[in-house]
Amino acid sequence: MVIKKFQGKTEAEAIVLAKKELGDDITVIHSRNVKPKGFFAFFKKMLVEITVAKDEEDEKREKDSIKEGVAAIDAARAVAEEKAAAKKSVPEKKPAEKAATAEGRSIDLKADAKADSLAVEARLDNIQSLLEQKLSVQEREKKAEAEKSVKPEQDDAKTKELMDFTKLLYNTLIDNEVEEKFANELIGEVEQNFGSNVNVEHILSHIYQKIILKYGKPETIEPAERNAKAVFFIGPTGVGKTTTLAKLASRFKLTDNKRIALFTTDTYRISATDQLKTYANIMGVPFHVIYTPEELLEEYERYKDYDFILIDTAGHSPHNTEQKEDMEKFIRVLEGVAQTENYLVLSATTKYKDLLKICDVYREMTGYRLIFTKLDETECHGNLLNVRMHTMAPMSYVTNGQNVPDDIEVFNPQNAVKRLLGG
Repeated sequence: MVIKKFQGKTEAEAIVLAKKELGDDITVIHSRNVKPKGFFAFFKKMLVEITVAKDEEDEKREKDSIKEGVAAIDAARAVAEEKAAAKKSVPEKKPAEKAATAEGRSIDLKADAKADSLAVEARLDNIQSLLEQKLSVQEREKKAEAEKSVKPEQDDAKTKELMDFTKLLYNTLIDNEVEEKFANELIGEVEQNFGSNVNVEHILSHIYQKIILKYGKPETIEPAERNAKAVFFIGPTGVGKTTTLAKLASRFKLTDNKRIALFTTDTYRISATDQLKTYANIMGVPFHVIYTPEELLEEYERYKDYDFILIDTAGHSPHNTEQKEDMEKFIRVLEGVAQTENYLVLSATTKYKDLLKICDVYREMTGYRLIFTKLDETECHGNLLNVRMHTMAPMSYVTNGQNVPDDIEVFNPQNAVKRLLGG
């Protein structure tokens, strides 16, 4: 027996599809309304799903043969009963009627007819019993298969609950400005990994862990194996590069007791130079304004026995090719001389499209890790996940205020996910 499900906008349309595939000889055993699968099913109309059954040809022939056999048995029994009745109606002769066989034996015809009738009756009863048992087994199997194919009504309610919760998760991610394609990817993974028997707590835990894994383990500034590590802070104007550098310098100097020097290659903005110089004087660390890549190389040699040399750079437009080439020269000059790391500083308040452009421009120049600033100035933190997914660059630090050396911390994936999912 073949049991299959078909869906259509109406029950009639579903039946047409079923007959087209299985033929006209089908039986509809169940019908219900269902939602289309996948996230976008939230925005589609309900469908009608029917469950149909059809006997396969071999099974049908066997069943027809069984029915024919039962009919033949009934006919044979009727004939036997008629013969028996006819013999009873013949008057019994006192002298027993004898018939001689080929061997010369005589047989009592009346007794023989009665014995034959009983034997035939017994055989017919036995055959019919076997056939009826086989039919009963087939009917039970058909019923069990049909019941198995039809889900209980509570499954429909459970499915609706899970789809509503999944929709809520999706809307929460979108409200936090997570890019739609990334939100769909996360929700799609839920649909692939869970059936209708899962509960909402498992779905939430799954999403939570998935996003944590996508953020990855943060990578921070650590001392070089030998000589000073040169750390470049790169990024567009106004994202807080200088303040972020000062916060980290304060921690390295005051908390970790590291030997540090501060450089700046930003000769475009005098205010940025004065600001960093002020921080250097407060901390009592060396400070130098660097005008050329060659000068950077010379100054590095002077301080290569330090732990860190933190280098502020000029912010520039992603469209300014000249400034981009100048910055690349500063970064390249220390390659092979010192262990270097580059940190792309981005504002969490920048539009997603602009962030993608910035990330792509700097990726053409060099590899980098990510620092996000101004988390205190926005309630939507989806851009952190968007940029991480787009660049696959390691997360590093986040800042949430202007206070130096406070208001900076190592990126915490768990906290970031809680902010995305509303706590």
